[in-house]
Amino acid sequence: MDYRSRRLPWSVIPLLGLLAGTAGAATTALERYVGSFSGSGTILEGPDATSHQVRCRFTILERGATSLSLQGTCRAYLIISRSISANLAWDPGSGQVTGTYTGSRVGTARLTGRQTGADFDLTIEWPKPLYGDTTAQMKVASLDQDRFRIVVTDRIGTNGPAKATTDLTLLRNLRRAPQ
Repeated sequence: MDYRSRRLPWSVIPLLGLLAGTAGAATTALERYVGSFSGSGTILEGPDATSHQVRCRFTILERGATSLSLQGTCRAYLIISRSISANLAWDPGSGQVTGTYTGSRVGTARLTGRQTGADFDLTIEWPKPLYGDTTAQMKVASLDQDRFRIVVTDRIGTNGPAKATTDLTLLRNLRRAPQ
């Protein structure tokens, strides 16, 4: 089977609607997620929602006081690669997080949501149906200062069960100072 022709959804990785509820908290939340990260996890792909192991690398940059930009790549089977990007902004007036995610096989998705404590709850709106509908839920959970987890849950099939279609844990790439 030629794995290079398969399209992985990477629907997950809109990841980082990671902006906070107050101006000071926004800066703190942004700083927590800015940097270089790598990690691994699973994604589901295709009409049968087949599970695949992936490894990802991301660079997350702060864009002004209330925005983030994410660029990265996820790989499976050592030969399949997908470029991922997300742009997110926090509105201090409403506390809402909005943005876009590029990298899914169905096109650019819209992201909306809010901060809940140290975590973020987002809705993904796909431009075309993915697994039978056009929405999914994303939870970004801070595990500690240098790790976070992204879980995307979607209904598989029109009346099917809700499953984690993406489950990634990302770790900050720490560089050691020369001795």
